[in-house]
Amino acid sequence: MFEFLKRKSDQRKKRPLIIMIHGFGKRRSDEYLKLRNALKDGYDMECPDLFDQNYEDDTVWHNWVSRAEEKIIAAKNDGRRIILIGFSMGGVIASYLAAKFKTEKLILLAPAFEYLTITTASNVVKSGLSKKETDTDYKELPSSFTSTFMDVVNNCKEGIEKVNCPTLFIASMKDELIPYTVTLKYYRKVKHDQKNCVILPDGEHRLLDNEKSGPLVIALIKDYLKDEF
Repeated sequence: MFEFLKRKSDQRKKRPLIIMIHGFGKRRSDEYLKLRNALKDGYDMECPDLFDQNYEDDTVWHNWVSRAEEKIIAAKNDGRRIILIGFSMGGVIASYLAAKFKTEKLILLAPAFEYLTITTASNVVKSGLSKKETDTDYKELPSSFTSTFMDVVNNCKEGIEKVNCPTLFIASMKDELIPYTVTLKYYRKVKHDQKNCVILPDGEHRLLDNEKSGPLVIALIKDYLKDEF
């Protein structure tokens, strides 16, 4: 019995753990529901909630980052290899953590390295609820969180220059919040020679939710995880 459990543990440790870091939005980790469902049969995944909109005083940027970092530390202590996926603000955090911890691969979806204006930062949270969702499905974020979002970006964005792992950027030309040129700009900052950037002609900021871009993004991620990109 103990030998069987040991074998299962060893098998689990042989494959990397995917840690998905969400953006600045009402749904938090639910942003990844479609991707998690697509990967559930072949991968182990963690998707920590970075903040709780029930607590308006949760406004220390490093606390948001630490909730993702804790998952990485726990996985490393368990002998796991790490793949990081980050969407929007989560992409900035993922790059910061990839620079800090040894990472197998880094995947950045519409990363919000530049939010342009305070108004844009505030609008990030208001975008992207699907047609089946209502305002009551997810609680609004406190207005105090907008400045914390900006603090996260300002304190983490330079990490991209220290990333030392294969990296994939995906963005849309029709992103209504973060221009795709921001993705191109920060793609050029990655010094690792194994880097790729895909700019889709269709879609919007919430790439995984869009009917046109969502299936394509998931297919790209699957291929990249299997080294078939």
